[in-house]
Amino acid sequence: MPHGRTGIGYYTWQLVRRLPLVDPDTTFIAWYLDVRGTLGLDPRRRLFEDVEAPNLVDRRFPIPASWFDRVALRLDVPRLESMIRFDVLFAPNFVPPPTRTRRLVLTVHDLAFRLFPQTAPLATSRWLARLDSAIRRASQIIVVSEQSRRDLLDLYPVGAERVSVIPLAVDPGLFRPAGADAVNAVRRRYGIDGPYLLSLTGIEPRKNIPALIRAFVSLPEDVQPLLVLAGPVAPWNPAGWNLVRPVLDGLPPRVRERIVVTGYVSESEKVALLSGAEALVYPSLYEGFGFPVLEAMACGTPVLTSNVSALPETAGDAALLVDPRDEAAIAEGMRRLLLDEALRERLRAAGPKRAAQFNWDDTARRTADVLRRARG
Repeated sequence: MPHGRTGIGYYTWQLVRRLPLVDPDTTFIAWYLDVRGTLGLDPRRRLFEDVEAPNLVDRRFPIPASWFDRVALRLDVPRLESMIRFDVLFAPNFVPPPTRTRRLVLTVHDLAFRLFPQTAPLATSRWLARLDSAIRRASQIIVVSEQSRRDLLDLYPVGAERVSVIPLAVDPGLFRPAGADAVNAVRRRYGIDGPYLLSLTGIEPRKNIPALIRAFVSLPEDVQPLLVLAGPVAPWNPAGWNLVRPVLDGLPPRVRERIVVTGYVSESEKVALLSGAEALVYPSLYEGFGFPVLEAMACGTPVLTSNVSALPETAGDAALLVDPRDEAAIAEGMRRLLLDEALRERLRAAGPKRAAQFNWDDTARRTADVLRRARG
């Protein structure tokens, strides 16, 4: 996968590959912009060349996404139907390109931009207006958890019959325990010497990383391992790093050297880091689903996560849940996971079973059903 893809990109990547296979009688057109200029000006280059389904049409629009988005936000043009023919438009990332079709399906992944507006600086008035319009017009809306469904119905005048809950999933071919060689290689690359707890997430305000760091620092020295913070600074939200950096800078050197900041990690590095960790610590303030929780479980890694939003729904009984606003509770959860071998073993056994309940082919089949309803 291209460098930097995060949760919604991974969701879209999986569906583009699987929808043509689960619904072979429908033609799917993958229409997309040149997001980072990585494809160059060669009109023959495609993102999905490896997909051999004859009913997938790979259609790149050779204009940089930044240019297109500026025009679309301000002027609501060019309309997609003037560029390409389609029966149903599926927008997997909240807001569709400019369009007037009512055969529209949206995926609303979470409502953080409404519930935690201070954490979503790109939720500008224009973007929110486009989303409001799309939600009003959409024939069907997909959400990824019951929590997101409740939030959507609470915050928007949407009929429940238009909303379908279709959970995300994890790829068992990728997310599974890594071998010792891979774990040792990623340890060497990032200078991880000894046992460690892993935080795996983009660095943005609602991920609650400053509280996690303070909770980690409060652990007794004879218990405290390393803490690895793996994930990129969200380019659209530098406030996340602006909150984390002063906390790190304020630590004594002997404590600061116990925290490893990796930045973005590839999928293979992510799997290796998860496989080598004592536990994933993910005390997020709000999630519509919580991808890292499921990824860790598939790798057999014990998980500590929050008892709020969709995280209990995703984790089931296969994680240790804590109040993310209580730093003492986060610290106590970490201490328990580090000292209670029986608890770690229970979670290691329960995690893969929980992750196996979420399947991308099932997600694709249920999504295809929603698209057919919109077409009808």
